[in-house]
Amino acid sequence: MGSALSEAGVTTDQILIGVGAAWVIDLGRALQSAGLEVLMWAALDQQREQIRRAGLELAPGELLATATGRGARLVGITAVLLLTDEDDFNALASVLLGDSVQGRVYRLAPPQPSHGVVAPYTAGEVLFGNGLTRPVVTGRYQDGARIITHGGILAAGQDLLFVVRADGQLAAVTQASTPPPQAGDTIVVLGPALAAQPADRSHSDLPG
Repeated sequence: MGSALSEAGVTTDQILIGVGAAWVIDLGRALQSAGLEVLMWAALDQQREQIRRAGLELAPGELLATATGRGARLVGITAVLLLTDEDDFNALASVLLGDSVQGRVYRLAPPQPSHGVVAPYTAGEVLFGNGLTRPVVTGRYQDGARIITHGGILAAGQDLLFVVRADGQLAAVTQASTPPPQAGDTIVVLGPALAAQPADRSHSDLPG
């Protein structure tokens, strides 16, 4: 991929993911395996090293700061997933990045609607349904659930997170809506590890 930062123009379709817990790296690998171009951003050196070991493309450390600070365009970025462990950061960045991305900016749900200083007062696209807040997803991952991709129907014990359309477009489950899977789509779910298809060996087994 080329540089994701510019004042104007579009190059390639990419999903930019802000990394927090270990499951986010598995999500990046799952989306990449489904055919999307994935660019990962992390603030901590340990997280950045985990991204490198996972074989994912690592964004420059200053990428989000530059985009939010001077309004530079994130070239080719069609969606941003703010999945860090800092709810206020996710909420604030979702607002500041709105004009820097040609697509949508999503963030994780905080533990409670009133949690944080900024998050309770920030609108926007909040990810996932069925009470899948940030700590709930992290807790289930630590208890053995995994990010799974397959082309079938949603199985018992699986929660739908994303749908990757046959044409390569990403559709996210949010608190407001759930995209219906269609023929040829790949679904990305959170579910028991034993439900994974034999071809899906993407989880990183990193500590949560």
